Amino acid sequence: MPTEAGPYRLLTELGSGGMGRVFLGAAPDGRLAAVKQVHHRFAAEDGFRTRFRREVAASGKVSGAYTAAVMDADADADLPWLASVFVAGPSLGAAVEATGALPAETVRRLAVGLVTALHEIHRAGLIHRDLKPENVLLAEDGVRVIDFGIARAAEPLGATALTQTGWVIGSPPFMSPEQAESAELTPASDVFSLGSVLALAATGRAPFAADSVFKTLSNVVHAEPDLDKVPEELREIVARCLAKDPTARPTLTELHGLLGPVSPAARPWPPVVHRLIADQKDRLEAVLGGGGDESVAQERTSTPSPPEPEPVPAPDAETVTATAHSPAPAPSRPHRRHGRLVALVATGALALAGAGVGTYLMLRNEGPPDKYAKVPVCEDAAPKLPLPDRLKSEDINVQNGPVTVTRCSWYEEDVVANWAVTPHAVVRWTLRRTADTNGNATERQDEAFDKEASPGRRDESLDFGDEAHWDASASDRYCSLNVRDGNLVVWVMLTGDRHPYGACEQEARTIAKTAVSAMPE
Repeated sequence: MPTEAGPYRLLTELGSGGMGRVFLGAAPDGRLAAVKQVHHRFAAEDGFRTRFRREVAASGKVSGAYTAAVMDADADADLPWLASVFVAGPSLGAAVEATGALPAETVRRLAVGLVTALHEIHRAGLIHRDLKPENVLLAEDGVRVIDFGIARAAEPLGATALTQTGWVIGSPPFMSPEQAESAELTPASDVFSLGSVLALAATGRAPFAADSVFKTLSNVVHAEPDLDKVPEELREIVARCLAKDPTARPTLTELHGLLGPVSPAARPWPPVVHRLIADQKDRLEAVLGGGGDESVAQERTSTPSPPEPEPVPAPDAETVTATAHSPAPAPSRPHRRHGRLVALVATGALALAGAGVGTYLMLRNEGPPDKYAKVPVCEDAAPKLPLPDRLKSEDINVQNGPVTVTRCSWYEEDVVANWAVTPHAVVRWTLRRTADTNGNATERQDEAFDKEASPGRRDESLDFGDEAHWDASASDRYCSLNVRDGNLVVWVMLTGDRHPYGACEQEARTIAKTAVSAMPE
């Protein structure tokens, strides 16, 4: 781990995102900061430093009360970095997980804060482009919006939301229709995302989320959301924000008028949220006051942390944990446990503002260490697999917090990219990293795998991995093999004339073994 970035002393790694690694940093004056160093691949790209410098300069102009300010940056360092204000508070997504749908007046207060934040961001000449619950923090005194503008620096010249090979840039459930269709973005795109965020806050559910990326994007572009559970006093406002036509959405100024003023409050959020804030401040104080000694960090049980957010699933009706099916009852065999968690700071409750991703202080864990740190991309892994040329436009690489998914698909040679066409082979890598208080990554992966495996058929014949099972739903129609190796799950699906049932199991085992061996060092 690096020890410094410019004048900032790096205390510990907090996590990683699509653009880089994030560290807890200390400024020379003692202030804490979220310090992000970008990945090597971006630093080496033509034009990246120029774009990074431009976006940092624009972000530095955003100084509203509802955003986290950029403190410093260096686009010319070996690895460009950016430091921004550290904000304590759960993300909106974590808060909704913990409390359920928020009260109408709380949602209205949230809306006013988000409109104010977006006004500041737009005034600086930026479009947020990725307003989602994980980029909205509920701080002690109000809302904060993070991760504005900087992610655009990672896009090559001329790239749009879905055209950069191998990556989904943005969050499909909260994209605007024009972003989903790779059209030109305007501030109205952020207004649409605002409507989706408010709908989630008011109902507990994202209005366009589906069981695949493509279905979610189709919903965003074509489907009308069900807003019946949105409180009546907010329903029309949310519906107008979610207009498919950007010109039909209200401006931020109009939204201010529609929402009206909110009363001042010393504790603006529901009690559970303020308990989360206090709990995480106590833990951070213990860590810093104890010089990082784990013995001073005690487990807190009064307010359990919400589960980590899962990434957007890959295409088709698949989850990102282990298999293509909903969780089944836990198996009879006991889960393996590996020690006690020593919590430093809870996921979702001490988020790092404005560092390019919503990231969180890492957990020190006495369970097994993560066997793998990252998954391959299709460009690197697919040529190693005993399969014909894949359809590259269908490559997926999605990261959300501590979970990353890569999915590669193979179609018949004469098939043109078509979402309605079924691939004859799919290989998916799902990696979970230890990065939050929900537990050790290997144990979490083990638990999820066992729940998915119970209706299926265990395979004890493999000479690699920790455990494996075949999907029960495949029946006698196709081969669907899942293999867990530590904190990694590999899924292989084979079907069609190329892989007839009754002859595809050994092929699936061979492909799965090769996929595990293709993991980056």
